[in-house]
Amino acid sequence: MNPLKCAFGVSSGKFLGFIVRRQGIEIEKSKIDAIANMPEPRNIHELKSLRGKLAYLRRFISNLAGTCQPFNRLMKKGTFFIGMKHAVMLS
Repeated sequence: MNPLKCAFGVSSGKFLGFIVRRQGIEIEKSKIDAIANMPEPRNIHELKSLRGKLAYLRRFISNLAGTCQPFNRLMKKGTFFIGMKHAVMLS
């Protein structure tokens, strides 16, 4: 162990974007703000990026799979994606 990278006797600490405390694990406020202030996805690549960010926080979001169902439908082949509000299924 590298003593410069260790912290002993602390009540909380940051680790991989989370705050670890004796009571449990929390998300850093900056991570929540970054997702909340993201612009609306404009294409499939940005939608996949949003899903990845949400997956990183999945333990804190109840029913994430159900919540992301509309995203999954937008990512199916044959969907014309203009934006979240204007996605159209082509037959």
